[in-house]
Amino acid sequence: MSSILTSLGCTVLAGFVLLVLIIFAFGGSFGNHELPFVFRWLHVMFGVMWIGLLWYFNFVQTPSMPKIPDEQKPAIGKVIAPTAILWFRYAALLTVGTGFIVAGLHGYLHQAFTLQAPF
Repeated sequence: MSSILTSLGCTVLAGFVLLVLIIFAFGGSFGNHELPFVFRWLHVMFGVMWIGLLWYFNFVQTPSMPKIPDEQKPAIGKVIAPTAILWFRYAALLTVGTGFIVAGLHGYLHQAFTLQAPF
């Protein structure tokens, strides 16, 4: 059980599996009500990840860089920052993508693309 939480990929995958199990436990069948819920949940999760990484870059990494000794700075530039930037980019992409899917499922995708009021 503890091996699930040792890697980020396994933890995220376990969250998705848990979501599907919860939906099925409450009698869901991914019909008209469950599918928008799943994509809205994913949209919020990716948005939280995106904003959390943005806060990390702006309020943790950038102000801390001058305090780090010069011999340790390559570790941040070559190991930590590229991984964080990768997750940041994909979180942004998936936030926007799932937002478009949610808009499409609710019938206001055209209004979302043309910046009109949906209702």
